[in-house]
Amino acid sequence: MDVTVSELMELFLQSPLVTWVKTFGSFGSGNQDNLTMYMDLADGIFLNQIMLQIDPRPTNQRINKHVNNDVNLRIQNLTILVRNIKTYYQEVLQQLIVMNLPNVLMIGKDPLSGKSMEEIKKVLLLVLGCAVQCERKEEFIERIKQLDIETQAGIVGPYTGGDPQHVHPPL
Repeated sequence: MDVTVSELMELFLQSPLVTWVKTFGSFGSGNQDNLTMYMDLADGIFLNQIMLQIDPRPTNQRINKHVNNDVNLRIQNLTILVRNIKTYYQEVLQQLIVMNLPNVLMIGKDPLSGKSMEEIKKVLLLVLGCAVQCERKEEFIERIKQLDIETQAGIVGPYTGGDPQHVHPPL
């Protein structure tokens, strides 16, 4: 049975990690359709805003706030995001990311594919790892605790499943 992109997207947007991202405010609120909500993640704007809450250190990189489906602007935003995540793990948390970094070119060029959704999931896992280990971790963990038990388990699962591909931050 073939799964359509819209079905994949709907499943992705209902995933525990995306549910967690929605606790950060304006994302996914109101009457946004699935495509708009998904593209907000794929464009990197909202995730860069979350990363700025986690790591408010000044950055010289300016995020493109109006991507308008421009592949190059999307790739630029995602590159900045992944670079900031990597820098945060190395400089602040003093940890090495052992998983393959998300493929920003794949997300940028073909955001509406199952493979790109897997890459965005990697980005979300890395952002989650930063959030639960940063100076404001109590606040971010409290947001997770406000979610239903099943969602909490889905968020914590990648860190306790014994998968060596994932970073294992202490919750």
